[in-house]
Amino acid sequence: MDLSLSEEQRDLRDAVRSLLAKHASAEAVRTAIAAPTGRDEQLWAQLTGELGLTALSVPEQHDGAGASFAEVAVVLEEVGAALLPVPYDSTVVVAEVLTRFGRTDLLPPLGDGAVGALAQREPGDRSWPPHVGCVASRNTRSRLLTGVQAAVIDGEAADLLLVAAVDGGAEALFAVAGDAAGLSRAAVPLMDQTRQAADLRLERVPGERVGGPDAVAFARDVAAVATACEAVGTARRALERTVDHLRTRVQFGRVLGSFQALRHRAADLFTTVEAAASTARYAACAVATAPDELPVVAPLAKLVCAQALTDVAAEAIQLHGGIAITWEHDAHLWFKRAAHVQHTGGSPEQLRRQLAPAAGL
Repeated sequence: MDLSLSEEQRDLRDAVRSLLAKHASAEAVRTAIAAPTGRDEQLWAQLTGELGLTALSVPEQHDGAGASFAEVAVVLEEVGAALLPVPYDSTVVVAEVLTRFGRTDLLPPLGDGAVGALAQREPGDRSWPPHVGCVASRNTRSRLLTGVQAAVIDGEAADLLLVAAVDGGAEALFAVAGDAAGLSRAAVPLMDQTRQAADLRLERVPGERVGGPDAVAFARDVAAVATACEAVGTARRALERTVDHLRTRVQFGRVLGSFQALRHRAADLFTTVEAAASTARYAACAVATAPDELPVVAPLAKLVCAQALTDVAAEAIQLHGGIAITWEHDAHLWFKRAAHVQHTGGSPEQLRRQLAPAAGL
């Protein structure tokens, strides 16, 4: 599998990077965090309506770009690099699941700025049943969902939710409209202020079945891959900024980058990030071309990339010195994102429990 970017992918990366350089500076990100919705609505409209980035992997016959998740991964890295407070990852995961399981009737709004979110239990969580149960209604495809789901990422803003529930003793995935009767949401503050989350409560909320246990597993795996790709982007940006600091900061009469010990630390971080990037890119390609590999490569990618970001964020604080823990510096935002990534979508321990049997260990 060739993991190098194609010419079209490089053009896509450069276009997104150029847009975010103009409209998603660190100051703009902080302004968006303080906004009532927690995001830059104008920039979100550009990413979705003008550039169509949430419909990249949607088939052309359904008004998408007809690309693959490998192209989505390119955008995810740039979104992660900018720490962009938008629900891009959640929305593209929902779009990918709907496309794969034939619910293309639900796709058009997601390409026009609607927000999607995934509500399911954490990977490796062996509690049974999941928090959301379901009761059959007269229609064989529809169900009435009752239960709660805590801290759903982008759940407060979601126009369409994919909810994992118990149906006939097995997990299944259901599409729930954001304005459905019986659905209530309560915002949940997160350590990572560039992220939004909400607790969901469902009281006989109508949901349409998207798929069974295979849909639940696929959604979980794609979400893990999306998180891994974003983590790589954040780690790469944090390392670039840290190396720039070492090249320009003078201490003890010398540029910090002239100290060999600091050079070695930066080199080790570079190796870590590049290894994580290869892992994430392989997993993104697997979403498109080898979905049977996802039970192994998806949790592995999330595990490796989350740890890479954690290592880079921690070292960035050390190498920047005291200024790195202040609100004015981005290093503390990288560190908070790292903490969020480590413990959302499966902690390292949960992912190892999930990965071991899938890998035959």
